[in-house]
Amino acid sequence: MPLNTEWQRVSPVATVYFAFKSIPHLVNLWPILIPAFAGGEFVQQLFWQYGLPLMAVLMLLGVVLQYWFFTFRLEQGRINLRSGILNRKRLTLDFERVQQADIAHPFYFRPFQLATLGLESAGSAQQEVDIPGIPTSLAETLRQQVLEFQQSESAPSEQFIASDEAAADFELKLTPADVARYGLMQNSLLYLAPLAAPLGQQAGPLMESALASIEHSQLFHWFEWASGNLAVSVGLILAVFAVLAGTSLLFGLSVILALVRYWNYHLTRVGERYQYRAGLTTIRTRGFKIQKLQKVTVYQGIIARLLSRFTVQISKAGGIAQTGAVNQQKFLIPVLTAATLSGLKRELALPVPTWHSVHGFYWVKPLILWVPFCLSVTAIVYAVAGLLSLLILLLLPVSLWVTRRRWRWFGFYRDPQWLALRSGFIGFSEHWLPTGKLQKITLSQSPVARKLRLATVHVWSADGRISIPCVPVEQAHKLRDSLLADVVSFNSPWF
Repeated sequence: MPLNTEWQRVSPVATVYFAFKSIPHLVNLWPILIPAFAGGEFVQQLFWQYGLPLMAVLMLLGVVLQYWFFTFRLEQGRINLRSGILNRKRLTLDFERVQQADIAHPFYFRPFQLATLGLESAGSAQQEVDIPGIPTSLAETLRQQVLEFQQSESAPSEQFIASDEAAADFELKLTPADVARYGLMQNSLLYLAPLAAPLGQQAGPLMESALASIEHSQLFHWFEWASGNLAVSVGLILAVFAVLAGTSLLFGLSVILALVRYWNYHLTRVGERYQYRAGLTTIRTRGFKIQKLQKVTVYQGIIARLLSRFTVQISKAGGIAQTGAVNQQKFLIPVLTAATLSGLKRELALPVPTWHSVHGFYWVKPLILWVPFCLSVTAIVYAVAGLLSLLILLLLPVSLWVTRRRWRWFGFYRDPQWLALRSGFIGFSEHWLPTGKLQKITLSQSPVARKLRLATVHVWSADGRISIPCVPVEQAHKLRDSLLADVVSFNSPWF
């Protein structure tokens, strides 16, 4: 469809978007709250009666002004944006610089057939341009034009829209049960639940007094029965009960968040483009072209291993080493079975690896520090606890088993297209890097490693660094030289 090349405003509904966007900045207004708590009675009365309503009016005015001063204009091969109230900004983004185009359908836009178009440019660690409150059809048209600009600059937008409607060459859908499993797999807060036990035990007397008010209830009689049969205090039972309840709550919250984010997850590949669409309250569409792939990470945590599931994360060109909140912008396939993981690996042309282990010094090195530490602690505690201090020495065989197991899991793989690194203990992670897209390869040696003729190979990609330690120095030099040769000879597009 023909595009309007005049300066345009977004839909008035976008004021909701600007309001949500302003919420994180409210923390900077904390000094204004000082009178509400530190002032006298008269000052507090003035604040709650006049100050708070005035703040709400000013915030509402700021949101309306953000909407009013936000305009955009479409030109041939570029987008122009004007924004800001006092500090006016003007941004021009050429389509050829765009590395990723995403569409979000928040719940407050969907009834009006509106969307938010997010564009990430080369070298940017976050979305540089967000255009909220534009018609969904316009957002789809712009996304298709942006993604296909370098290959078909003169092609009409209708051709690109039709390409999305074509039969997918590869397709993957996740059921709500699959997404719920991902919520269980990714809840890292669950590991903090056992730390609540000491706090729960200290709070036992308070809980007992609280239960005294319901001493005639069935729940109180159940606690009394358990206390009598287990020969423990009611406070301890309550502490354990609190930990279990808290853990269940964390599980539930994690599952709910996963369902909200990845509901109705649908991954497709048409030609060289991968795209997924997912979300409950906000439906997001994310995609990338295969030549922009920089790193593939396959990982399986403890809970994921119990569920026999895997997660795949794909890094693409156009960002820097991404951490924190930016990490959420990577292309993610939340949960896969062994069969679907094998199919995805074939899609990405990942080979079946033969892992090469590193030198045994990899597991001996931690023990060189751990054994003297355990012996020192045992000697110190012996003066207080006597022979009971010898129990600390039981940590030595445990640490030996842990380091040996980590060494057996650790390995690397090299072929003409890929460099892979595997690590793990109970779960595992695999990092796959296209060798032609590596950015830096170096070797390092500590004094001890130099004596043992070992080296560490450090490899940088667009998604950060991986290291392969304890490699025989001759093998390390050959690996470095072959990787550099792959980088020099690589002539395919990757950006």
